[in-house]
Amino acid sequence: MTIILNDKPYETDEGMSLAAFIERLGLRPQGIAVAIDYEVVPRDRWADTILSDHMELMLIHAVSGG
Repeated sequence: MTIILNDKPYETDEGMSLAAFIERLGLRPQGIAVAIDYEVVPRDRWADTILSDHMELMLIHAVSGG
């Protein structure tokens, strides 16, 4: 199945959780937020959030500075 992340397609397994997808990308969950259909998914729900074909995700990296 295809997942759209920040306007870029990624092929992934059917029934994959958001947590597993983030891990497969090699990303650490600290300092990032993920939105599905412009709604941020709380980190404690990533393991329970199952991705579906053509789902659109937005990954947001926290940046510090001033």
